[in-house]
Amino acid sequence: MRKIVISMLVFVLVFSELNVFVAETIVGDPTELEIECEKQLESDEENLATECKEPETENGENPTSEGEGQPETENGENLTTEGEGQPETGNGENPTSEGEGQPGTENGENPTTEGEGQPGAENGEDPATEGEGQPEAENGEDPTTEGEEQPEYGLEPLCVEQSEFEIEENSTTEGEEQLESNSEEELTTEDEEQLGSNSEEVLVFEGEEQLGTNSEEELENNEEKPAPNCKRATRAARGPGIPIEKVGNIGDIDFSALDDSEKYLEEEGYTLMTRNIGLEIPQRKGEDGRTYYMYFGDLNNGRNSKTLDNMDSYNDFMIKDDWGRELPKMDQTLSQVINSKYIHAENYQIAAALENAVVTYFFLNGKPSAAPEGSGMMIAHGSKEDGEAQFQSTFGLPLLKLYKNETTHELIGYAAVINKVSRKEIYLDGYVRIKMRPKDGKGRITVSMKYLKLSDQYEFTNFAYSAHMDIYKRHLSSKMYSLGNNKGFYFFEKKITKTKDYYLYFFRDGYDNNPTTFKATNHPINYPFNNDSSFYPTLNAVGTDATEEGLMTAFQSHPGFALRWDPKELKPDTVREVNLEMALSGGLEEKLAINLDNDSEYKDDGYHISGTWNGKSSRRIRLYYTVDGIEPKLISEDENENVDTEVPWEYAIPNDVMENGLDHEITVYIMDEYDQKSNIETIKVRPALDIKEEVFNQDGKETEEVAPGDTLSYKILVDSGYNPKDTGTYGQFTITQKYDTHLEPPTDLKVLDGSGFEIGTATYNTSAIEVKLKPDLPRSTKVTITFNAKVKDDATEEEYVVGQGTATGKYSTGDTVNGTSNEVKVKITGVLTFVSAPQVIDFGKKLPISPKNKKYYPIQLDRPLAVQDNRSLSRKPSWMMTAKLEQPLTGEKTGATLDSLHYRYGEKVSILTEEASAEIYEKETKNREVVDISNTWNPGGDGLYLEVTAGTAKADAYKGTIRWVLQDVPLNE
Repeated sequence: MRKIVISMLVFVLVFSELNVFVAETIVGDPTELEIECEKQLESDEENLATECKEPETENGENPTSEGEGQPETENGENLTTEGEGQPETGNGENPTSEGEGQPGTENGENPTTEGEGQPGAENGEDPATEGEGQPEAENGEDPTTEGEEQPEYGLEPLCVEQSEFEIEENSTTEGEEQLESNSEEELTTEDEEQLGSNSEEVLVFEGEEQLGTNSEEELENNEEKPAPNCKRATRAARGPGIPIEKVGNIGDIDFSALDDSEKYLEEEGYTLMTRNIGLEIPQRKGEDGRTYYMYFGDLNNGRNSKTLDNMDSYNDFMIKDDWGRELPKMDQTLSQVINSKYIHAENYQIAAALENAVVTYFFLNGKPSAAPEGSGMMIAHGSKEDGEAQFQSTFGLPLLKLYKNETTHELIGYAAVINKVSRKEIYLDGYVRIKMRPKDGKGRITVSMKYLKLSDQYEFTNFAYSAHMDIYKRHLSSKMYSLGNNKGFYFFEKKITKTKDYYLYFFRDGYDNNPTTFKATNHPINYPFNNDSSFYPTLNAVGTDATEEGLMTAFQSHPGFALRWDPKELKPDTVREVNLEMALSGGLEEKLAINLDNDSEYKDDGYHISGTWNGKSSRRIRLYYTVDGIEPKLISEDENENVDTEVPWEYAIPNDVMENGLDHEITVYIMDEYDQKSNIETIKVRPALDIKEEVFNQDGKETEEVAPGDTLSYKILVDSGYNPKDTGTYGQFTITQKYDTHLEPPTDLKVLDGSGFEIGTATYNTSAIEVKLKPDLPRSTKVTITFNAKVKDDATEEEYVVGQGTATGKYSTGDTVNGTSNEVKVKITGVLTFVSAPQVIDFGKKLPISPKNKKYYPIQLDRPLAVQDNRSLSRKPSWMMTAKLEQPLTGEKTGATLDSLHYRYGEKVSILTEEASAEIYEKETKNREVVDISNTWNPGGDGLYLEVTAGTAKADAYKGTIRWVLQDVPLNE
């Protein structure tokens, strides 16, 4: 009888579409496996050109493919193809596959495929479907798939011909034999020993543990031959995930991809729990003695809190929940877990135990796993980011392991994500780790969920957390409230006991990986992502707008909600984390608060900051500050003596921490004894930009009044406030001076630094002067801008010349510049002016020389000596006229001088000389009329006269010059 070894073809046909592997490596690296065919198997007649060799059956023979010669079974008969006689298995039954013979299983059972007679399992159920993995029967055995014997954890196919389609084409057809070579091939992995069928030899993947086979027989025809060329082997598509029967014992599953290895948990003080019990949240006990728990699964709203001490109370007919329920044993398989009553990890929650009652919030009476909709955490997949969910984890998340840490008060659950396509087609979609931990001592917790994806049927993944509300059996009367600004929402039940109220919070933002939105409805009878759902018809559908704070009037009866995150593309063997924060309280959520005043300033002992804090009901408060991101520094630690009271605080940050003249950022916050942190108040301290403007008169003095025709001098001083240690520049910095219409165009425009160097340009238009500094000018440079401007001659009196500078733009650091100088105003007033002064004063001609002293009075003036004061009368202006000789009376012929010129003003007579000025008139202005001083001159009265001493005059013509000086001076008292 001719014996043909074609083990490779059987191996490919059976395993090429499967993608299962050792349970310990489910969460491992999905990199491709590369094999090397090193040896060829020879037959006595022909070489069969196969690239991989199939393990032998238990009898040491190689099973054959459809339509080919087959090895004998233990009874010496050959397994035959469809239409041929077939040998019996060890129990006498004939295990046939669709069109081909199959070897028997170890127990002698015959797992057949769809359309054929199938033996029942011990429980009478049908364990097999066409090409599907099946859950175990009650005897704990895994049913097998078409034409193959199942390894305990499953094995990845090792060698893939060029494509799966080519494998099918190269496989033998019914009634035919295909002999492609005259040799048998022996399959080895790189640097590993040969793979024996049903032997103790093992196949080793790089980075994985070895998987043993089932017998001691070795491969036949193991003569070493040159290795043919082999393609790189890639994993076959996973589709909906790993067939459920391919996952081994719970205790052998490696969850380390979800970041908490079992060794780490043990080292950190975590305990593996055997029963499902909630973990108490440490907090200040309320007056009614209520206790809060973090918990997984169903918890009956009708329980008496005293029953929580009874670990078997979950079996009570009136309770029927998960408190105290036994958790899966480590030697159970996942198939066994899901075929029994399991705990739904998606229904994580905070529960309250009162004196005689338990309060939860899930419908139905706290048992959501019995409700018709998917409360709790839901995982959804879809082909498009904005498309419908094509998969939702409606089967639930069976809880596999539960750890607690009573020191850190953390509860960690590990669960499977199940994809039940049909009753007989069930897959492992992935694993999740859900960690619950307290955030503060007031009932607020953080839930972190990490999901490891093991399917690749759909590209996009999203999450939702939903609840059909039923708070303490007040199912239809619950009301929903908004926290405002879409921050989240809460439920409020007044006097849930005779003491305190009940507040349940769900926070949408304010932490990492938070939900994107939430949706509220009055009819939450559906899964979160159904296209006919009142929640999200697509993976990224919009939520409820909850910008207003307070009662959400649309959701006052029978409300429910669904929070969702953003859909993201997620590849197989990758992890995504989402977080949710919620709180349970006997009162409104207490938020520590701090306020930072705006009047902070530099003083000699440092930079002074002040404000108030409110510690609410905390016992002790620590106040911190930071400067420029340095480590937080403690300002003070205080007892919170007065609950919910604003407490003032003040602190001077030392100068060596807050150097003046540089940029700084200050933050302040408080923390309580539970390390709950308040809001963070932040101020950016920037050196103050100072712009000062000055205006001067023609004498170089600061002035507030000007007369038409006079010239004003302006100076604008710009000081950024930065010291030389600063590295910034002025960048795009512009100074604009408002230019008054009473002024003529400016002259002598200059932009200078302290050393007198030009550091910018100035341009003038009819309404402003614009100054641009050099962009690379260090901003520690002090800037001076100067210009002169004449007041127009026709400027209207009593109006003002106004000037003011502004600075705008951005420094090189990007900080915005916006500064304004003081305003300078100069009033245009009337002026004190000489109307006229005589050019010729004639005392007469041919005056006789008298032997006595003689007085002579002017007989003629060509112009009057006149003054007009147009200044504001409200200021009571006054003035004075003085006179002195510019040149004494001198004879034209003789050159002799006369000291004879006198001036009488009232009782005072003065001799006019070159050395001193004589006061000749003073007046307080009462009106604006012209004052003719010379009109007051008369002989014997006030005025100018000539008194010649006897014997001093010569026969000559005398001439001299008088300087008249008009002064704006107060009257002599």
